[in-house]
Amino acid sequence: MATLVRATPAAVPPQALPPHRRVLAWLSDPRQALLAGVLILAGGVGLDALSDPDVWWHIRLGDWIIAHHQIPAGELFAYTAFGNPLVAHEWLSETIFAALAATGGLLLVTVLMGLVAWSALLATVLRGRMRGAGPVLLAIGLVLAARVAEPVLGTRPQVFTFALICWTLWIAETYLRSGGRRIWLLPPLFMLWANLHAGFIAGIGLLVIVVVAEAVKHRWSIGVVATRRRITGLGIALGASALAACVNPYGPGLFVFAATTGGTERQKGIIEWQSPNFAEPAMWVLLALLLTFVTLTVTVLARPSLRRHFELRDLALAAVGAALALTSVRNTAICVAVMIPPWMAMAAAVVRSLEHHRGVRDRVRDAGRAAPVMGIVLIAVGVLGVGAVGARVAQSASRQGIAAAYPACATALLARSPAPQRVFTAYGTGGYVVYRLWPRASVYEYGESISLGTAVFDDYVRIAAGVTTTPTALELLASSNTTAVLYSKGALTDELSAAPGWTRVADDHGMLLYLRGDASWASGATCSPSATG
Repeated sequence: MATLVRATPAAVPPQALPPHRRVLAWLSDPRQALLAGVLILAGGVGLDALSDPDVWWHIRLGDWIIAHHQIPAGELFAYTAFGNPLVAHEWLSETIFAALAATGGLLLVTVLMGLVAWSALLATVLRGRMRGAGPVLLAIGLVLAARVAEPVLGTRPQVFTFALICWTLWIAETYLRSGGRRIWLLPPLFMLWANLHAGFIAGIGLLVIVVVAEAVKHRWSIGVVATRRRITGLGIALGASALAACVNPYGPGLFVFAATTGGTERQKGIIEWQSPNFAEPAMWVLLALLLTFVTLTVTVLARPSLRRHFELRDLALAAVGAALALTSVRNTAICVAVMIPPWMAMAAAVVRSLEHHRGVRDRVRDAGRAAPVMGIVLIAVGVLGVGAVGARVAQSASRQGIAAAYPACATALLARSPAPQRVFTAYGTGGYVVYRLWPRASVYEYGESISLGTAVFDDYVRIAAGVTTTPTALELLASSNTTAVLYSKGALTDELSAAPGWTRVADDHGMLLYLRGDASWASGATCSPSATG
């Protein structure tokens, strides 16, 4: 009697499966689903409507550019420095912000910058995967990257720099590995970048490091060596990118501005230009990245079997990224861009070297492939997380949300003034006052402090502190012909309450509004939750 034998079907390659079967097969691996869920959830990291108060004056400056079809050459918004030379290095970002705000309000600007930040994290994952990191370590590295970068993300032009650094390094690294024409994306990218934000100079500097490191590796045969032709091609693309970056309203002079601004701004004591304070919990995750990166590097170099996972250019880029982050908080994103992909790769190499129970690992993996529901759940968690963040951001970007964070009532009251007002207000509130009131009002100081200079900022600090030694806060207000003060309760407002000629007219959830001289036009005004203007 013949024995019937059931034939075992041959394994079908994934690309030959129907689309819905391919998705199901992909979801059935919980490791891939974990990465997908984390990647989706990371979309909420850059969604923050109100964390950067500078967004307001960026929008107003963009409005001016659109209305006048030109880029301003002098300071517009600060009466203490009106007409001072202004380098509007973010003019294209500001124009985009203004156009989006006119269409969909602050929320649309927030969504755009959230997507830009998410693209940076995506490029980071792609670079980690290219270096051999698996889904789990890619997900862990992505979480670390998102947490480290989060404090410097939001609705701010420098997020463009974060994303473009990540994609620039992806283009350079993929070209060195496999060649291709994508390298010629760099010159137009830098032309765009130089008009979005002056941080393009960081991209040029990082590419210089990559070219030099690859040339050194090639000369002394260190590690995995790229061909001479590709190194030369990258060098030519770098030169073309530097020339393309000169296509901006300031030409090559923008390089000088970008290279020298940081030192000047650090003298003013602005927090984001200062070194990170590791006593603050928000900075602990940056410290964790730095320490674990050093630990992984030492581990990889100490074990001959792992040294092939070490790249000389990674060490050079990481050293520069760490130095920049330790010098200034705003450079944290650059540190993330250069450190996270090699962190992923080295962590993956170390974990693989420690895996002795491969049979157990394989059984876990096989069991996971039989549980597509787990993958769907993990991705659903990511979607729900982003949805929750989006709802919170939509609320904060609403009229009520903005009024809860900014003195909307007080600015509405100032808008009723029969004459233009010169307003002294907090550094972080100045941009909002500009957005709501300019040109009917100008401010003493605001986020564009570069054009104002250090003298104005020093005087601002004295006034804000209510200094009573010469020149006193009141003397500085008088000499600048300030007509209104909008500031939180403290030494300055106590002095104004006792000073003749100043009248307190409103309290907008802790922000006190004082007027100098005739304040009869504001008599009877009140600020309440509904009085948002």
